[in-house]
Amino acid sequence: MELPDVFGGNTVIVVVACAVAVFVYFQLGNRKKYSTKHYQCIPLLTEREQDFFWRLKEAVRDDLVIAPQVVFGAFIKVKATALTDKNHARHVVAHNRCDFLLCDKKLKPVALVEVDDSTHNNFKARSKDRRRDDLMKAVGVAVIRYKNMPAAAQIRKDLKL
Repeated sequence: MELPDVFGGNTVIVVVACAVAVFVYFQLGNRKKYSTKHYQCIPLLTEREQDFFWRLKEAVRDDLVIAPQVVFGAFIKVKATALTDKNHARHVVAHNRCDFLLCDKKLKPVALVEVDDSTHNNFKARSKDRRRDDLMKAVGVAVIRYKNMPAAAQIRKDLKL
């Protein structure tokens, strides 16, 4: 007994398509879930940066808002111009972050504060720091770098508060 051809000669194609759909459905359902095997929550700042955060908070009081570990792309927009390599420019803002971004009450960035440790001593790191500082200067954001823990009064003075 032969079954009627309800798919107009495309029975094989329909059967294969259904098999693929079932396979995809089960694969999506069997995706691995997030687990502690693959991910771990860590502190936002290193111990040294945490110590500096509290000193910075003491220094700026309520005059400025402190935002730690901010990606440049959160506060720098890449403009489209004929002389701009947009891919490189987007990469710079997407793949760089600062230790602390200080903003005024309207959350406009006014200063970037970096806590430089020994990893900033080699030529490559210093060059990268200079490029980042130049970018901040271009967008009107001051850069303040500290190698050692300054007093709160020194921070206030450096920020002109």
